[in-house]
Amino acid sequence: MEHPIHKLLETLLNLASGGVLDRIDNRAKRARELRQWGLHPHHPESGSPLAADDTAFKAAYPLVLAGDSAVTEESLFPMMNATENLYAAASLVEERSKTRDLYASSIMQLCRSAMETSARTIWLLSDPDRDVRCDRCMSIEMEQLEQQSYFLKLEAEFEKRGRNPRPQNMIDDNVAHRANHAALLKRIKAAYSYNKPPSFTKTITQAAKWVDEHVPPHDTGELAQHGLEQGARSFYSYGSSFVHGYSWMSDYARGGVLFGMIADGLAAALNMTECAVCLYEAACRAPGGQRAADSHVPERLEPTIGNWSRELFTT
Repeated sequence: MEHPIHKLLETLLNLASGGVLDRIDNRAKRARELRQWGLHPHHPESGSPLAADDTAFKAAYPLVLAGDSAVTEESLFPMMNATENLYAAASLVEERSKTRDLYASSIMQLCRSAMETSARTIWLLSDPDRDVRCDRCMSIEMEQLEQQSYFLKLEAEFEKRGRNPRPQNMIDDNVAHRANHAALLKRIKAAYSYNKPPSFTKTITQAAKWVDEHVPPHDTGELAQHGLEQGARSFYSYGSSFVHGYSWMSDYARGGVLFGMIADGLAAALNMTECAVCLYEAACRAPGGQRAADSHVPERLEPTIGNWSRELFTT
């Protein structure tokens, strides 16, 4: 149970800082509301723009062997990670009253990761041209295959000189797997041209600008008044200080400013993730479609999903 003196101190701090603790707690509450959607996401309806994207991608890039739902998977998985990270950040916020610890570094690292992955979903789905969306999906697929190649090289290296020897049958399976992966990558590179996806810094900038140009109807004034780009780019910069263990940001975190930094980090990550969820859900909805009875999307986001479903996707 929270000690009365601690509660009093929090109340005084909240008053002195213009309600910063209220902003933190309210944003943590919104973050928790996304958890069930992340665990039970909605898949594209038949006739929806996203279902058509999946079909178009498979037809355009059959050698990639990405299955029947490549665009869906590349846009959905990042947000499942984002909602889990935000839920973890919200859980740390809730611990504040019990432990008297801000967990500032952990919260900001979780928020930074959530913002990165949600921005990638917005970048992937936000272009109105299906061919562009498919090409962006292809760039992500290839980036993943290249990252996997590096991992497999490490596995091969440590199979030869690692301290924990593996059974020969496992080694044989791994050798075959690496050969198949290398052959797949070679075939794809010979058959298709593609672009490298933008860096996460550029992705966040592009995604935030897109949100500012398409202020979501569920916004209560925060995005309309302040926008997302400045807050997202600023937070991504100083959040990197915590991720990489640099101390430069501590010069700007004195005198109670740290509370505001946490609130701003939650705002940037949460707004990016909520908009990514709305954009994904809008793309999942067939023309004239309605909210599903078993939907786990917070109802406060429904106005945006409905509007974007009608306005952003022609097919």
